[in-house]
Amino acid sequence: MKSPNFLILDEPTNDLDIVSLNVLEEYLLAFPGSLIIVSHDRYFLDKLADHIFVFEGDGLIKDYVGKYSEYREMVKELEAAKERELIKTKEPAIIKNNDEKKTAGKLSWKEQRELEEIDEKLDALEKEKSSLEAALSSGSLSPEELTKYSLRIGEVISNIDRLSDRWLELTP
Repeated sequence: MKSPNFLILDEPTNDLDIVSLNVLEEYLLAFPGSLIIVSHDRYFLDKLADHIFVFEGDGLIKDYVGKYSEYREMVKELEAAKERELIKTKEPAIIKNNDEKKTAGKLSWKEQRELEEIDEKLDALEKEKSSLEAALSSGSLSPEELTKYSLRIGEVISNIDRLSDRWLELTP
């Protein structure tokens, strides 16, 4: 190359061995001009890029000044903040729902019986879940048994979640 001041690299790390990759990184770090790099190699991007355009789909492009790892950390923090905000907005509805139950009075005989049955079923499901987890972590299952137990534990967890939700609805 004859004194370039601008390079465009599309997946430059593909098909390179470690030695060649290190040589490329050193050359690009010392390069005095500007680079446009398209890559899925996060380590490579983190080492070289200090300004990132993130293509998010649907024509949305985010401009971020900083390293790729910093960008990923920022995204995680934003997602966590959204989750906390979502939880805060759901809490008043839950509290209101509990207040409505208290004003509604005691459980009917049918609801009381249902609550007792749910308690019994939850105990049995928790025991089954524990035994399935123990079997799955033993490492002694055949592939067929592993598939069977994995499917069953999914069903058990789903049933536990469903019954727990109903238990919460019924408890004053």
